[in-house]
Amino acid sequence: MKYRIGLDLGGTKVLGVVTDSSFNVVHRKKHRLSNRADILAVMDQIADVYRSLANNVSDSEIISVGIALPSPIDNKKGEAKQLTAFNQNNLPVRSLLKERADIEVKLGNDVNMATLAEYNFGAGKGVSSLFTFYPGTGLGGGYIYNEELITGYNSTAAEVGHMIVDIDGPICKCGCHGCLEAIVSYHGFKTMLEEKINSGSSCVIDPSSFRAADIFDAWRKSDTVVSELLTYQARALGIGIANVINITGVERIIIGGTIYHELESDLLPIVRENADKYSIGNGLDGVKIVLNDLGDEAPALGASMLN
Repeated sequence: MKYRIGLDLGGTKVLGVVTDSSFNVVHRKKHRLSNRADILAVMDQIADVYRSLANNVSDSEIISVGIALPSPIDNKKGEAKQLTAFNQNNLPVRSLLKERADIEVKLGNDVNMATLAEYNFGAGKGVSSLFTFYPGTGLGGGYIYNEELITGYNSTAAEVGHMIVDIDGPICKCGCHGCLEAIVSYHGFKTMLEEKINSGSSCVIDPSSFRAADIFDAWRKSDTVVSELLTYQARALGIGIANVINITGVERIIIGGTIYHELESDLLPIVRENADKYSIGNGLDGVKIVLNDLGDEAPALGASMLN
């Protein structure tokens, strides 16, 4: 039997999987990062996760190792170009892991890898083109066209987070107003919530400390501020989807994120209404807007597919 290993570096954890020849996950390891301010210590921890997974099979049976990174990547150089969660640019991930674990690792952007996995094994099965939106701390996207993952000339394709959807909207970390990421992300929600509270609005959520469950509870209690912000997010996401449909004409849209899974029946109709309203002609006819299927394993699973 031949096996592949896929790793996924997140802001707070490393998740790794071993897949068999049919890309079934046969072993899994999740490690919460410690000393994440030291990037060399982070590389040590990634290598430890790799070794833990590799101990389940013999070295001769491992035919590929890939890693999903929250960054545009340069696979020729083996670098993460903007690893902003760790304040690193042009980090030589391949050589650092080679030094630590004696492996030749292939690199991929985390959302691209999740998109690849969803296309092959999840919510994207059966179509030849799709686009993903993954709202989380920020907002990432992925693009499949004609059955191929499109990464672009400089590996920055599908960076939908910095599409402008509201020129009078909140300021983004990039310095522009109204980026999709500045609205449809955890960071955007927190920033907008703080602005509402500071301007005198009352809310059941404390903007200095809250969890996703607090947002869901506030929505279900019809808290005015939370209802307004989540509706604004869903409308903005619909506009972003319409823009993507107008540019790419894909067959399917896949949405990730805890909020849309938990409040699917409330928020997805708002997303669909605005996607339909702002798409050109019959661009959205027959296009399904669905939630992702594969959960937190998707980036690592996609990374295991890198050749």
